[in-house]
Amino acid sequence: MSTAIFDKSVEFLAQIALFNEAYSKSGLDKTITSRLVTAAAEMGTNINKSVYGSDKAAFNGCLQDALKSSVECVFLLKALSSTNLFPYDYVFLITMVQDIKNVLIASLNANKPSADQSAPQSKWNKYNTGSAGRFST
Repeated sequence: MSTAIFDKSVEFLAQIALFNEAYSKSGLDKTITSRLVTAAAEMGTNINKSVYGSDKAAFNGCLQDALKSSVECVFLLKALSSTNLFPYDYVFLITMVQDIKNVLIASLNANKPSADQSAPQSKWNKYNTGSAGRFST
């Protein structure tokens, strides 16, 4: 199954792979870029796994893990950008992952139980005012 967020995560991972390839050819230390590739892959994997979650908790767990990886990607890209060691369009990559992060946050917020769902009450409870209610005699 393909969704917009899944497609975005695949495109982001492809862009990170291209960035990593160019960075590797520069001869610079690859510690941070290797972690970036791992985080981008984990993000996409968790987005993909969320589609196949067995229940709402599994779905939300996968999205939470994807969100953590997206935050890590933003951090690593900003760190790489600030070094000025390797010229690249970091803004493009950061914008891509922040878009994904925003969708993940919106999805998780949409799946949060509201106060009404967490404590089911009768729709008539707001009218129950006890013995001192306005309709009591």
